[in-house]
Amino acid sequence: MKEIGESFRNARETIGISKEEVIKDLNITESQLDNLEDGNVNAFKDVFFLKDIIKKYSRYLNLNEEENIDKFNDFMFNYTSRIPIEDILEQTREIQLQESEKEENKIVSPYTMKRKKKNNFKSIIVYSIGVIVLVLLILLFIKFLIDKQNKKIGSNFVNERRNVLWMYLTK
Repeated sequence: MKEIGESFRNARETIGISKEEVIKDLNITESQLDNLEDGNVNAFKDVFFLKDIIKKYSRYLNLNEEENIDKFNDFMFNYTSRIPIEDILEQTREIQLQESEKEENKIVSPYTMKRKKKNNFKSIIVYSIGVIVLVLLILLFIKFLIDKQNKKIGSNFVNERRNVLWMYLTK
């Protein structure tokens, strides 16, 4: 990567373009330009952004864009292939853990949230017992109303017969 950065600096100085002109024309910061010309890849968080800057800067300086991108790709391949697999797996686990924590802390609508499955057997038994008790209470209430009505009807019937009998006796 230092080769690419040095070729950029040499081409810029040979043409006679100032850093300020490059910063203004490419819409980058001074630190980004310095890090690019120094070959400091670690200063850039996004590899794709860095690759885009290399393309733009190559075109701007009229350098071979494809050659610089190929050099960059080779550098990135060599750079990433030196990372031990254990480190990659560890980073992957950390990222997955962070994503699962974000998912758990995420505020969601009750209509779109994923519901955790509960033990349905216990809930079915509790609901069934509740329904049975409710039905029994309703039946007892209905029986109470019917008995109360029958007592009224029964007492009215007896009173009517007594009155009829009394009328016959008193005539």
